Amino acid sequence: MTAGRGRRDGEVELWRQLTVLTSRISNTLDKRLQRGHGVSVAEYTALVVMRDNAKSGGVRMQDLAEAVGLSQSTVSRLVARLENEGLAGRVISEEDRRVMYAQISEQGTAVITDAAVTFQKELTTALDVASFDEQTASLVARLRHNPATAGG
Repeated sequence: MTAGRGRRDGEVELWRQLTVLTSRISNTLDKRLQRGHGVSVAEYTALVVMRDNAKSGGVRMQDLAEAVGLSQSTVSRLVARLENEGLAGRVISEEDRRVMYAQISEQGTAVITDAAVTFQKELTTALDVASFDEQTASLVARLRHNPATAGG
């Protein structure tokens, strides 16, 4: 086997592990966040991005879609749901009327502040479990490795 092929096989395996890991963790987080806080993991993530951009007047819908990893049309529907729940709002840019911004509401901020504990706890637990699964253990080790804290 050539070195290039071995590397490609390793990348394919890493991709498979990543897909399995993200699917499992997203499903777990979705259940816990829905049950405890009434938001999905995608909604939680979108609200966090909006909160992080609140000082600049919100986040462009296009940038929100990219940050959340969803299409613009899916994010538009997601923000509409958040608007209906009073967790976010949309405003048109004063500089360019074609640009729409998503903004978190006070209620949205309260929800994600409360949900952050659940999110972090469930993420840590899911990664702990995945670290003992042969399908995902090596990826979790890579994710958790911090060269800055490693002895050397």
